[in-house]
Amino acid sequence: MLGVNTESIALLLHRNDKSGTVEVTSHKIVPAPEAGFTLGAGRLFNQQDKDTLHGILSGNTTALAFVPEQVLARDGSGFNMVWYTPPRQAEVHFRDAEYRVPLPLLVYAKFEGQPLRVFAAKGRTRPTPETKLWIAPLGNINTHGTMCGGNVRQEEFRGRDEDRAACEGFAVEARATHLGNTPPAKGVGSQEAYQAFMAHLHESKARTFPANRLLPAKARNGEQYTLADLIRAGGRP
Repeated sequence: MLGVNTESIALLLHRNDKSGTVEVTSHKIVPAPEAGFTLGAGRLFNQQDKDTLHGILSGNTTALAFVPEQVLARDGSGFNMVWYTPPRQAEVHFRDAEYRVPLPLLVYAKFEGQPLRVFAAKGRTRPTPETKLWIAPLGNINTHGTMCGGNVRQEEFRGRDEDRAACEGFAVEARATHLGNTPPAKGVGSQEAYQAFMAHLHESKARTFPANRLLPAKARNGEQYTLADLIRAGGRP
């Protein structure tokens, strides 16, 4: 029963009439001043959600586990995971300099057998399946979110907090030595231009990353990638 002392979650089924594909999203039910209650933002229902629901219905409370707030999707093993970090200040490293700059919200995806992928998103709120993805404005970044790690080695990923932290360090802290196969930001066409761009953000003490400089991340069909696309593709754009 809905109430101020009860946490309620709704499940919505979505069926594509053309392909027959069925997807499930979970939504928190939140109080609304005039409407009583309303559905909150949805996210794709994943294997962890299924395990939790099964545990609740079967009375097996051992199936319950805390899911980190920043995790967007994961399977039961935790080896396949998508998560995000909110906009923040970070140190970026070049061969001969370091700059403290604002970074946008970053989305990370790690799937077994696939390299780490990193994308950017606009805004500060938790991404939803419809959230559009953008090229992460990082050094050594490639079109589909992969990157050359430079001086940072990527460790084995097992879904733990320390594994997520290691991936975030791999993406942000690696020394930017060259551009990948895509500009990291609009109007940045060379390594020298990228360093100058970051130096300007540092020297101007910018508080937020300029969203108008982000470039859209596109799938192989040319359409802009969304978070749902990333999850459905299992990390393969």
